[in-house]
Amino acid sequence: MPLNLPPDEARAFATGQAPAPLLDLVGAMATYAVAAGLRAGVFDALADKPRTAAELAATLDADEEGLAQLLELLRTTGYVERGEDGYANTEIASAWLCSDSPTNYGQIMSIWQAIIGDLWTDLGAAVQSGRPRGDFYAWLAERPALSGRFQHLQRGLAEWLAEEVTELASLPDGPIRLLDLGGGHGAYSEAFCRAHPRLSATVMDLPGALGGSDHERIRWHEADLTRDPIDGEYDVVLLCNVLHGFPSAQAAGIVAKAAGATRPGGRVLVLESIAEHRAGMAEAAFTAGFGLNLWHTQGGGVPAARTVQGWLTDAGFDRPERHDLTRSATHTLFTATR
Repeated sequence: MPLNLPPDEARAFATGQAPAPLLDLVGAMATYAVAAGLRAGVFDALADKPRTAAELAATLDADEEGLAQLLELLRTTGYVERGEDGYANTEIASAWLCSDSPTNYGQIMSIWQAIIGDLWTDLGAAVQSGRPRGDFYAWLAERPALSGRFQHLQRGLAEWLAEEVTELASLPDGPIRLLDLGGGHGAYSEAFCRAHPRLSATVMDLPGALGGSDHERIRWHEADLTRDPIDGEYDVVLLCNVLHGFPSAQAAGIVAKAAGATRPGGRVLVLESIAEHRAGMAEAAFTAGFGLNLWHTQGGGVPAARTVQGWLTDAGFDRPERHDLTRSATHTLFTATR
């Protein structure tokens, strides 16, 4: 975490009297230290009682000297504390880094450490040349364990948001057919099927992304949204957390395809993280970093609300409506009726 600096020291960094980039450097070190601690099992091992570095090394089958150095960085950055009985988790680590915590953030940390540590090494050259790396899913496919954690997190986020999304969608009575574009895990389709007993769903995504739900009214269709035609007349078409992964022109084209697959009176629903944040400074900074990562690894970006509304308007929809989610201050649902 950022160092919990005393007021006079914090003021010196904030006013330029001390080198503020030092804090970013320490933060980068802490990111790798936390990832190493998660991989070694440090935080889970300290969950029940304090342990000395020697005891912890024996428990984890780790090198004592290296572990001692790691623990000291974790201590100075606020994740562990040291007492007479050895090292123990701080409240921060107990809440956010232990695997049995309901608010475990460990998987998110490990995924982002891998992304930044590997894919961002050529970020400077990409920004200068205007040629981003753009191979995120190919990179992910080569790392099955990481891919599994990523897909698990994607589904978890979808399950958390889906209940509110189905409520905000306000579908016309009795929808029969739903098309879920890029919704490989099927969580949003599943939620809509639960909410509408007569509804059946088709999930369309790349082959490696499909699966995750065994709901009897969901079927799966392999397709590349940018290349393959999208046929049919559906009552509702979903684009949930999909468009940010594409350059703007391609995203607009996908929205146009979604419009073409919607029957008269049907609805297109677009759920996106948007650039106009409603959260605090930390969330705003993360959203900016997320947008930069989307550009560098996929050619996409976090769109502005007016951009999403423009895609829908250009696709032939009048007055698309905006609904800000309460469960996530960074997510907005756009609804449009054909």
